[in-house]
Amino acid sequence: MRKAAVAIAGAGMVGSYLHRILENNGIAADLYTTNGLKTACGINPCAWGTSPPFMDLVRASGLDPSDYILMRADKIAFQGVELKGDLMTFNKPKLIKDLQNGSQIVDGPVKKNGYERVIDATGNARAYLPPVKSDLTVPCVQYRVSGADLDPSTVYITYGDIGYSWSFPLSETEFHVGGGSVAVDPAQMVRASGLLDRGGRIMCGCSGRVRISTPQSSTPFVSVNPELGCEVWGVGEAIGVVAPIAGEGVVHGMRCAKIITECWDDPEAYTAAVKAEFPWMPTERRILEKLIAGGSPSVGDWFALMKMGRRMGANLGLRETMSLLSFLVK
Repeated sequence: MRKAAVAIAGAGMVGSYLHRILENNGIAADLYTTNGLKTACGINPCAWGTSPPFMDLVRASGLDPSDYILMRADKIAFQGVELKGDLMTFNKPKLIKDLQNGSQIVDGPVKKNGYERVIDATGNARAYLPPVKSDLTVPCVQYRVSGADLDPSTVYITYGDIGYSWSFPLSETEFHVGGGSVAVDPAQMVRASGLLDRGGRIMCGCSGRVRISTPQSSTPFVSVNPELGCEVWGVGEAIGVVAPIAGEGVVHGMRCAKIITECWDDPEAYTAAVKAEFPWMPTERRILEKLIAGGSPSVGDWFALMKMGRRMGANLGLRETMSLLSFLVK
């Protein structure tokens, strides 16, 4: 790859990961942030949960993933049914800081006419690319809870109201409890789930929206921005790289960042490669839109949901998948 004057707009997980990958390939990039967050961890939404592919992706940046893993859960309590699983939480603020590798973060909008390329890693904001025509976002909330009566070896998932509530362990005594729904107030849904009724103390909380439009519905990925005077390439959630039903975006965003380095000089190849990497996302969005419209799931939808669960480390069988769909439509 040739050297270029590059700016990355968005110094969160995906933007910082891309910054590190580019640096390892000899491309220096300026990091910008305009989030102005007042949250305790400086991140919104929190999203410290992830799945096993995270390990190899962190290694690809030159860091040791074991330095960041907080807890690894081998059980998933899905609607009260215990399943074998493999999910984990990681120290997201620490990893982001290490990915940035001491780089100065510019606070403010990207400088006009200052770069050959700007990479939009601003997540749901999609600050420097054209709006998504068929956009779909979901509101979510999350709380950090200390001392709750929850099993630290278990991820809890409760479906309902075309969304789900969750609890991920951060330590033996602390948990992230949250939820997202396209149908109801997610804070109300989390309260109704009972996951906040296990004792303990809410230490902090935040809310936001997550783009679940899918990459196939979030084009263009690359566009000329007249105000910046250069091309803008999108990455991660800015171009819909988030699982529509599960809402998982960490691993997928990191994969997207790797793809952009592999297609650095070919925007058409980049667009094609991202769509090819996530061909299942439009199916999940179709299922979600069917449920929003009050439709009934098909046999094909059951199998798509089984694949989703297994992709996230949950050993879902047909019975559990049918239950998942029945709770999603409530």
